[in-house]
Amino acid sequence: MKCAHVIGAGLSGLASAWHLADRGFSVTVFEAAAAPGGLIRTHRTEHGIVETAANAFVRDARVEAWLSRLELASVSPRRESKRRYIFRERKPRRWPLTVGESIVLTARLTRAAITRGFAARPGESMAAWGTRVLGPGATEYLLQPAMQGIYAAPARDLSAAVIFNGRSRGRREMVAPVDGMGAFPTRLHQRLVARGVRFEFNSVMTAVDARVPTVIATDAATASMLIGAVSPALASLIGRIRVSPLITVTAFFEPDEHDTHGFGVLFPAGCGISSMGVLFNADIFDSRSQLRSETWIVGDRGRSLTSKNDDELQAMLLVDRQALCGRSQTPLSIHISRWPRAIPVYDGGVAELQRHLNTLPPNLALAGNYLGTIGVSSLLAVAERAAARLG
Repeated sequence: MKCAHVIGAGLSGLASAWHLADRGFSVTVFEAAAAPGGLIRTHRTEHGIVETAANAFVRDARVEAWLSRLELASVSPRRESKRRYIFRERKPRRWPLTVGESIVLTARLTRAAITRGFAARPGESMAAWGTRVLGPGATEYLLQPAMQGIYAAPARDLSAAVIFNGRSRGRREMVAPVDGMGAFPTRLHQRLVARGVRFEFNSVMTAVDARVPTVIATDAATASMLIGAVSPALASLIGRIRVSPLITVTAFFEPDEHDTHGFGVLFPAGCGISSMGVLFNADIFDSRSQLRSETWIVGDRGRSLTSKNDDELQAMLLVDRQALCGRSQTPLSIHISRWPRAIPVYDGGVAELQRHLNTLPPNLALAGNYLGTIGVSSLLAVAERAAARLG
């Protein structure tokens, strides 16, 4: 039987191993950590479920097939989750634009549709694209918060071409395993072991064996190091990709009649709140908590916010929450997840890498979020393509 290696046992690595096994490979997965899953983990606490990273998949045929394959019961979003807010003038608003800004947005969209002006121009950032196509008001209070909420980076740092090329199209309905997102990699690992896939945890790889077909499913910095000897030019491009740190803080509170209900709130830069956004977990999916469960998302925002220690971080978030809710409240518990290298900055460096991926040696494949697509659903597709390249 032909052999294959997978380096990394996060979602991309686990899915790559599955597809390689489907193609008749004897697979060994090497993982530097002590357990599989990568960023995607779920912790059960006395107050409810805590997700360390993503809280859902985007529902599509591939995700439905995986849930069925792994026999994972799923849950759809609650009706309350349809309400989404952006903070402006000290209030969460479902539509944050003024009448004048809304008129400008409508006129700009109409003109772009007539002139076919939606396409990104060469070298255009998302901020520049938004100002040109949507207008300054919609860019500041709609586009900018959305980009920071999804990509953990300001729109000025994001390449419009990369964002549009990597964006999933069609409906955006969500779905999650009943027991939390961590159930997915846990079950996938169990099924892979049952299929004969070998795992070597606490195994730090410093090079690839060029004789063995290998999927590198690591972060960008590790991938750059691993392929340095066999593809130095491509390794250099990967090594130049910037990666944003991220912190998620899940806090539980006693419910209050004045709580805002919905999916969550995004906070534009300069609105007086340091966090990028907050999710209302118990409003999104059933079984997450009987209490008020909130996940606050913290990026650097040019102020080194992710460098704060736990006490400083908690103090900052309680100030943020008071600004959002208009009242102070002591949390029942707080759970902090820190990711020093969480999300690549999808800028021109990613576009340059995409143009040179065909120079990768044929016995190697890459799978990771630095390739130009984001979201756990998209990573499953990337893993399938990586396995197909070697098969």
